[in-house]
Amino acid sequence: MVSFNHGLIHFPVTLPWYLSTMVLHVSYQVAMVSFNHGLKRFISGCHGIFQPWFYTFHIREHTPANLILTMGLSVQAKSPSRLNSDPNSDYQSGLNPFSTYSSGGLYQCKVVPAYKFPRVIHSKNNSFTHNSEIFHQIRWNTDMLASGSSSSSATAADMIQSRTYDVFLSFRGKDTRDGFVSHLYKDLCRKNIETFIDDEELRKGDEISGALLTAIQGSRVSVIVFSKDYASSKWCLAELVKIMECNKWVVPVFYGVDPRDVRNQTGSFAEAFAKHEENFKHELEKVKTWRSALTAAGKLSGWDSQVTRPESRLIDEIVNDILKKLNRGTSNAYLEGLVGIHRRMEQVMSLIQVGFPDVRRLGIWGMGGAGKTTLAEAIFHHISNGFQSYYFLKNVRESEEHGRLFQLRQECLSTIMGDKNLNISTPTIEAGFLKDRLSRKMVLIVCDDVSNSSQLEFLFKGINQLCPGSRVIVTTRNKQVLIQNDIDLIYEMEKLDEDESLQLFCQRAFKSNYPTGYRLELSKMVLSVADGNPLAIKVVGSSLYGKDKTYQESTVKKLKQVPNPDIHKLLICSFDALDCEEKDIFLDIACFFKGENRDYVTRIMDACYVSAHSGIEDLIDRSLIYVSQNQIAMHDLLQQMGWNVVCKESPLEPKRRSRLWIPNDIHDVLIENTNFRVGIKTRSILKMRKLKFLKFYHSFGTNSKILLPHGLLSLPDELRYLCWEGYPLKTLPTKFHPRNLVELDMSYSHVEKLWEGKQDLVNLKVMTLNHSKNLVEIADLSRATNLENMNLVNCTKLLELPSSLQHLEKLTRLNLRLCENLRFLPSLYEATSLTTLILSDCSILFSFPEVSSNLRELHLEGTAIEQVPSSMESLSQLVLLSMEDCVRLNNFPTAICSLRSLEVFSLNGSPNITTFPEISGNITELNLGGTAIEEVPSSIECFSNLRVFNLGCCRRLKSVSTSIHKLKSLKVFYLEDCSKLEIFPEILDTMERLRYLELSGTALKELSSSMENLIGLVELRLNNCENLVYLPDNFYKLKSLKFLYLYGCSNLVTWPDNLFSAIGGASLTEMQRDLHGISSLQELDLTGSNLENLPTSIKQLPRLKQLILRKCRRLKSLPELPPSLKHLDAHDCTSLEEVSSIKKPFEQAVLCKDRPYGFLEWIFSNCFQLDHKAVRNTRTPKLQMLFGHMVTLLKDYHQEFPKINKVITCVPGSEIPEWFDFKSSGSSINIQLPSEWYYNSSKNFPTFVVSTVVSFQDYSSDRGIIISCKCRLKSHNGDCHDLSCSWTTRIPGSELVGSDHLFLLYKTCFCDEDDEVRWFVGTQASNNRMYNDAWFKFYPLVFNGDRSQSICCEVKHCGVHISFAKEEAEVQPSKRFKYQS
Repeated sequence: MVSFNHGLIHFPVTLPWYLSTMVLHVSYQVAMVSFNHGLKRFISGCHGIFQPWFYTFHIREHTPANLILTMGLSVQAKSPSRLNSDPNSDYQSGLNPFSTYSSGGLYQCKVVPAYKFPRVIHSKNNSFTHNSEIFHQIRWNTDMLASGSSSSSATAADMIQSRTYDVFLSFRGKDTRDGFVSHLYKDLCRKNIETFIDDEELRKGDEISGALLTAIQGSRVSVIVFSKDYASSKWCLAELVKIMECNKWVVPVFYGVDPRDVRNQTGSFAEAFAKHEENFKHELEKVKTWRSALTAAGKLSGWDSQVTRPESRLIDEIVNDILKKLNRGTSNAYLEGLVGIHRRMEQVMSLIQVGFPDVRRLGIWGMGGAGKTTLAEAIFHHISNGFQSYYFLKNVRESEEHGRLFQLRQECLSTIMGDKNLNISTPTIEAGFLKDRLSRKMVLIVCDDVSNSSQLEFLFKGINQLCPGSRVIVTTRNKQVLIQNDIDLIYEMEKLDEDESLQLFCQRAFKSNYPTGYRLELSKMVLSVADGNPLAIKVVGSSLYGKDKTYQESTVKKLKQVPNPDIHKLLICSFDALDCEEKDIFLDIACFFKGENRDYVTRIMDACYVSAHSGIEDLIDRSLIYVSQNQIAMHDLLQQMGWNVVCKESPLEPKRRSRLWIPNDIHDVLIENTNFRVGIKTRSILKMRKLKFLKFYHSFGTNSKILLPHGLLSLPDELRYLCWEGYPLKTLPTKFHPRNLVELDMSYSHVEKLWEGKQDLVNLKVMTLNHSKNLVEIADLSRATNLENMNLVNCTKLLELPSSLQHLEKLTRLNLRLCENLRFLPSLYEATSLTTLILSDCSILFSFPEVSSNLRELHLEGTAIEQVPSSMESLSQLVLLSMEDCVRLNNFPTAICSLRSLEVFSLNGSPNITTFPEISGNITELNLGGTAIEEVPSSIECFSNLRVFNLGCCRRLKSVSTSIHKLKSLKVFYLEDCSKLEIFPEILDTMERLRYLELSGTALKELSSSMENLIGLVELRLNNCENLVYLPDNFYKLKSLKFLYLYGCSNLVTWPDNLFSAIGGASLTEMQRDLHGISSLQELDLTGSNLENLPTSIKQLPRLKQLILRKCRRLKSLPELPPSLKHLDAHDCTSLEEVSSIKKPFEQAVLCKDRPYGFLEWIFSNCFQLDHKAVRNTRTPKLQMLFGHMVTLLKDYHQEFPKINKVITCVPGSEIPEWFDFKSSGSSINIQLPSEWYYNSSKNFPTFVVSTVVSFQDYSSDRGIIISCKCRLKSHNGDCHDLSCSWTTRIPGSELVGSDHLFLLYKTCFCDEDDEVRWFVGTQASNNRMYNDAWFKFYPLVFNGDRSQSICCEVKHCGVHISFAKEEAEVQPSKRFKYQS
């Protein structure tokens, strides 16, 4: 029995014996509700509808406290004596999970989410566990308390969320629900296997319900319990069909039936199908589908109740089988060989609990080599598919040390946002739009090896919020990093246990799982030293592999002699086993090349050592290094061991060591201070005669840290690698002999010529002089016989290349882009290895280069070439030829058709090309934009592999052959600004793969009805087609169309009657056969249209999110709009008078429980008919009434975890609506907060709707407006807390000059000045700090060219409306927003 203040309600719930009576006091009226899943459903329902509340429970004696915790209850005794495990427990101290309630009695409890329990799992003792029998897993479910008028079936359906289950149970209720299935379900829950078991009320009607379908599709394993009457249920058979269609794990259970009866539909199954064939004699195809599904399922390996007995054993076997299948859900290939990973993954997964709609941040903490990164990667691969975007930030600490942290952030944000051009150049992520986009994407981010808080601050400063459901995982050796960043979910890495250590060691040392004979004792000796460190075990085991018994025993004895079982000393043993050359390679990698490309490292090492390739392979075999994505990687412990080896060469004198990489050591050896400036002791370098690697980072520019006012007399002749960015001198030292040099990188240097005469460069493979703008000559390279890669980008004074270049038989890549004064290129015919030649923007290069027939890529963009010689037919291996913007180029010779390997051909911006080129039919991308071509010939049909066809800006193009329909591989077709193209060709056959069609700026008058054959078309652009009069009647058949742009189609005044109504079931026979129409449409742009009214059927577009109606100056009213609409832009619709229809999509966005968040933007700028001052003869101004309705909705709908709602509305106006609680002239306002907000909590805070009147009298920018709001909260004791929020609009401010506009703004998330995330409007009111005053300041901002923001216009008035009235706060405190950090 549960007592509410407003009535007495009986719950038909069987309570566990732990709770004999329960009294719950809540100020909330609820009608009759039925629960049939016990107390856990009631508790999970409370979680979804209320904030954490205190309840009073009577608990019987000797109740295990951890079982109370797992039910979702935070139990606090009313007196300390109630808890016998901790005599110091009191009301504030909470509950020890291992205590018991010895005396029973009344306890005050609080229902809270499971993740609000103590958040550190100590894997040594597993001190925090869930008991799934009592409480399996909390799910937010706001429908658990339904009104009395709601049907029970609707309630059941609403309870099924769009989320993943582990298991879906399909069974015949009357056969097995109360027996076998109930026991199976109970055991699955005990194993923490999230199982969907349906409600009979979901099985109504003739078809499987959407709720059941969602559950089937979202489950990883389906268990089908075939019983005697299973086939008699049409719903069971419908479930079975869907299960088999999903192609996931299926576990058949033949309960009391012969599998052959299922497979062949005999016995009771034959009887059932005889009835089905009679009842469904007009739908025999459906019955046939049922039979096929039964046959397929019957052939699967399953469990037979007549073979596996007793029933308890059968259930155990089934549950174990399911567990194995679920564990195999993670990529087996990735987890292969990772000993003990499954158990650790389960522990971490119990913390991050993917699927909960909150944001969780988890720290994985432990010593180096403990497996933190491996575990994080396993989790990442296991759950990443459940997120919209994901990114693994590798080696954060190392990235910072090498100055790559900025690049790492760029890569992360670009990948997550799916925007390759994203560029954040500031230390803080300031872009409001970027942050808004990020807040709408559920993301998974892993930050690996974070060593200090500043790294996380740099990576994420400015990102105020993440989308609900997002997860962030941080691995670190320093627990303080997690604590300082408020990461309270911490998983402490545990060492491998005895069995795991033994298994891992045997895999590495003996290639088996368990040792035998002498190997057992050997293993015990090794593992006693390694002490469960995975890296140490792998390294030692690998060093023993393949060795004889004597060697292995001797090596292990040496391990036992180490006085301290320190991991570093242990790893030294593996290092000692290397030969001299392998040791040097290992130390080079540890000091200089960790994280570098393997090919690059091998290239450098080959010049230093006799057997570099085999040496690297041996290091991999010994687990001293490994390769990840072709990058050389090494564990930190091993790298530190290598560093220590070098440091011990001369502990006190760094100049006597073989390698220098530590900045302070380099400083001491090379640097001297002179008049507060830093210079190099040139003699120090000269003395390093054996120096092989020398690299100066970013030594150019005003912030240069290294100055060489007198240059260097020489460089060591043993150098293999020299990188000197910004080299300050005109030439290399004359005494330097680069005969051993393998790679030379002098980008941004001041060099004019590297050296005089011929140099012995036999080892040189890579030469990079990019952006050396003083370079005028390349010295003779005839002796650089091994040169492979030469980069001379933007060497603007370079006039020619040496003729010796043609003899470089190993040269594979030559990049001369932006060498704008290069006039002559020597013959490269003998450079037979050359595959890539880049001459882009060599603007005075007139002659076509003479190259080898092996060339594969040739870039000639922006050159002055006029003719292409017929000799180019010899380029039989050419794959890419780009001659874009070659303004002097005339037509191609017919010889080009002989280039059979050519796949990409680009002539964009070459205006003298008048005929369609004859090219090979293997072409996949053809770019002819901006040429003078007049027609596309029928021979285009030969290009069967063509995927991208660009004819944009071909302003002489008049016709395109109808043969275009034969391009079955075509995906993208550009025809924009082909201003003479009046007819789009007939599409005589289906084109399934064409996704994007650009027809903007053409002279088309109509589209052919054959457009219906573009069945895969996703995006169609018809912007500024001023002659377009109508769309074909069958346009609605483009059922894949998502984006339709009709900007500037001023003559398109009528629509096909059936365009939008197809999905609604129009009367036409043809349309009834295809009810999907353009129901996929998401964006529709009608800017500049002369439509007076939109078709009423537009409401039937279920996925439409964005509707653009700018400058539709004849439009008078808006019809009912689809509830999916989020963005409506009616800027400058000067005749628009009626907009009340926007109420419905607003209600849908705010109230719909199926959406993770709501974002609405209604723009009515320059719609002066909506200005309430301009509307005559009305007592209730139109927008006033509409705004009031919106605010009422915002007041009435709030739950414990509200969705991230954001509302922007703009309309002409010069006054704040009358019903706003607080109004003020100017851009700021002070308000007093009502005392009622502090109801029984110190963390309650109201939400606000704000309004501003912005004057655009002197505004001139075309950029969108940002309304920024700063809020300062003041408490009774004088404390202050600053919050901020912003709204970005797409309103072109320059078109609002001379007018005032009223903005109504609402947002549920503010951030504080420290950029901490705030999911709800509110702030941290801790202890006795209660806020009683609030000050608001509004700033209209615009982005400048340098991405900074500046105030762009004046705020004349502002207002604040508190979203809950005083009486509501008193009557319904459970519906208020509460602050959550």
